[in-house]
Amino acid sequence: MTYRTVKQLADVATPEELFTGQWQNRPSVLDDYKPHLDDRWNEGCTNAWKLWEEIVPLGYKGSYQRVRAYLHNKRTAQRPVTARSPSPRTVAGWILRHPETLTEPEQLQLKAVRTPCSANVSCCPDGAGRFGYRPTVRRSGKAHAAVPPGMR
Repeated sequence: MTYRTVKQLADVATPEELFTGQWQNRPSVLDDYKPHLDDRWNEGCTNAWKLWEEIVPLGYKGSYQRVRAYLHNKRTAQRPVTARSPSPRTVAGWILRHPETLTEPEQLQLKAVRTPCSANVSCCPDGAGRFGYRPTVRRSGKAHAAVPPGMR
């Protein structure tokens, strides 16, 4: 290393000061098309070739490799971890069971599932068990439902 390089490295107070130079904060050929690429990425189109073909008629003069590198960074970026939603069969089982038989996590998950649609679901506020449709005893291969007291 030359003495100038050593002096430059010794004079900086923070490592970020080293990242200044002719290549930093330079506009990219792709900058004008990144909003379009981001929108299409969020819509589910993740094919770099198709996206490149879409922006070329819009005036993009850069290479396919630049688009591919930009999308590669999006692919490898950290994504927020989300819990897997329960299956419809599981949710139906929670609704059909008596509320006291649900475990604490199942009650919380059922509440979370039903919260977005609570305004639309007025027929079944406390689950189907409240209305008497609870499978009880199996006789001859068929499940017989308990008849609500008002309908006997």
